Amino acid sequence: MIKRLVPLIIIISFLIGCNTNSKIEYTYFGGKIIHPKDSIVILTGNNGFRDTLELCSDNTFMGQYRNFKSGLYYFKHGVEHQYAYIEAKDSLIFRLNTWDFDESLVFSGKNAENNNLLIEAFLQSEEDELIINKEARSSTEGFINTMDYLLSLKKDALEEYKINNKNASNEFLDIYEIALTFPIYSGLEKYAINNCTRFKSDTIKSKLLKHRKNIQLGRDSLLFYGPYYTYVIEKMYSEAMLKGYTEESEEFVIDILNSINEEVNDEKIKNTILYRTIAYNFMKRKKENNYQKAFFNYFKYSSDIENKKEIQRLINDVKYLGSEEKLPNFLMEAPTGNWLSVKEVIKRKKSIVFFNNSEYFSDHSVSKRFNFLKKQFPEINFVLIQQNKGNSDRYVKGIDIKYQYKLIEESKAHNFLTSEFPRLMVVNRKGIVLNDFSSIFAFDIESQIEDLLKK
Repeated sequence: MIKRLVPLIIIISFLIGCNTNSKIEYTYFGGKIIHPKDSIVILTGNNGFRDTLELCSDNTFMGQYRNFKSGLYYFKHGVEHQYAYIEAKDSLIFRLNTWDFDESLVFSGKNAENNNLLIEAFLQSEEDELIINKEARSSTEGFINTMDYLLSLKKDALEEYKINNKNASNEFLDIYEIALTFPIYSGLEKYAINNCTRFKSDTIKSKLLKHRKNIQLGRDSLLFYGPYYTYVIEKMYSEAMLKGYTEESEEFVIDILNSINEEVNDEKIKNTILYRTIAYNFMKRKKENNYQKAFFNYFKYSSDIENKKEIQRLINDVKYLGSEEKLPNFLMEAPTGNWLSVKEVIKRKKSIVFFNNSEYFSDHSVSKRFNFLKKQFPEINFVLIQQNKGNSDRYVKGIDIKYQYKLIEESKAHNFLTSEFPRLMVVNRKGIVLNDFSSIFAFDIESQIEDLLKK
């Protein structure tokens, strides 16, 4: 592995050497991708920094920057991503194999040790999650004791690092502590979410959530960092549920939107989280929830015009086709390349018609849910239609292609898919739409299908 990194190290050393007589000092970020899934690597910083780095013929890349701002950065290749803590004047490179993205990622060069520590913390958090999930089935006291033990290990690791690295920046120490401890804190919040109705005393609740006293939140610049973002959202969710709201209720979503508005100060970041929250929860909502109040709060809090337009298109799509109306006929492309009408595909069949958009849900999650429902309800005709215009040539991996179709440009279905949100319709034998806007992940999708079978 080291031998394969040597050419990059030589390049960096040469570039740095060329500038020894100059006052200009550069920061370098590069690497080598084994089995690349794309021709580029995108490096992004929360400070507005973004650079697209093209792979060379040998699948290496290199970025050179002046006046670089130290901090945590996000790099993406294909659908995978990870983080790198880069300080000004660093010469940081990595090597990874996309077949085993996180496990194969190794940094070298200046500041490599810190980044390898962050990767180790990430991989360890995945192992810890297995322990957390297992222990969540034990008593509350037992669960708390196990979490305290895991946290003691993390804090020992942090203290050992501080002793051996006296010159480490406070910023990195902060990020490293989050990488180590916040996944455990998230586990505690998830436990509160799943068991909130069981807490009969404030004593138990205070023991479970005592970690909140020692956490400094309000750091908007870290909301793009997975461990930090996950904890902030889990905390908001658990607080809403401890107030007595259920995740299936509109009041729950309103409380989350209120919390985001109150606790996130950065306008751009706030807008992004508000949008994700209203969209994600709307796509899971029960049939009877119209989200009128939740949408009102979203529009009140968000200042992002484009996101608000997209949500308005979503609302318009819902209004376009009402329940108990006949599904409009439209054309789509079969895997054979032939054009078929939806009327032919669902004729005299009780059907679930799911318009998918891969920008919102991964193939893995869609295929797992689609295949589960299809197996559970074999009498139902399941149809998956790929709707996203920018990526219309693909099918969902893991789902038999005979159940999949693509919208063509001329399809009249675009009239009620202006927002491009994933959309599921429940349709009876006569082609009447019983629910015009649901989701494959909706809380009540199984009961909706059971009702369809009765009619």
